Amino acid sequence: MKSNRIMKKHILSILGSFALFCMAGCGENEADNLLVFPENTGGLNMIAGMSTEQVIPVITRSADFSDVSVDDFYIKILDDKGEVAKEFASLTAMRDEGLPVILPTGNYTAFASSFKPDGKEYSNGPYFEVEGGSHPFVIEEKRTTQVTLKCVYKSLGVELVLSDQFQGLLEEEPENYDYKVNVSNGTASYEFSKDEMKPVYFLKGCEELVVKVTMTMGGKVYPERVWRITNQGDTPKTGEYYIIRLDAGDQPETVSLRSALME
Repeated sequence: MKSNRIMKKHILSILGSFALFCMAGCGENEADNLLVFPENTGGLNMIAGMSTEQVIPVITRSADFSDVSVDDFYIKILDDKGEVAKEFASLTAMRDEGLPVILPTGNYTAFASSFKPDGKEYSNGPYFEVEGGSHPFVIEEKRTTQVTLKCVYKSLGVELVLSDQFQGLLEEEPENYDYKVNVSNGTASYEFSKDEMKPVYFLKGCEELVVKVTMTMGGKVYPERVWRITNQGDTPKTGEYYIIRLDAGDQPETVSLRSALME
């Protein structure tokens, strides 16, 4: 029991240091001497690796980001007017085009993320983004700039977990027991069901997470119930991860919804 309480305390995790690192600096070296740069241009290199130093204290498969590869990260380079100078579907695609990337001299900002976020409200995979939203750098004439990027977890994760009791009822009497759990951050919503249990990652924080539960128990559909979840009074933010536990018995009054924050 003691170990269970300890685990519950760690169910909500603030994720912030899962990172993408590269070499940094700008200068002239032997490689630059071998390259022929057009006039008024320089080069850009990004050499990436992923830090696994932080052990995320969440006892769940959803906190395991081992399948996230920086090689798949979307890359965008903006000029000093905020216009796209170069764009790559992935870091691999950037390498395949050839390094260094040749750019006109001037000031730029680099952006990297685990996927292109345009128009997305949520995803079923965690969203990582360059720390600070962008990273400035300068291209100098006939020199290669090495850029450092640090990408951090920037989504609001929510996972639904069923109690052993309720899971048993679903398996023993699937025709008589069912559920739908809708989670909203105020701008987007996602529905968990028997057929869809993947965690959801919202790209925006919210004032509160609104959780609506519809249950079928003993063959009878019960009215929707609503829970509102915050981080002990603080607003849920990107960089946080919530686990919600659904429990139900054979009577409607036994339906309960709990998060680590309610324990």
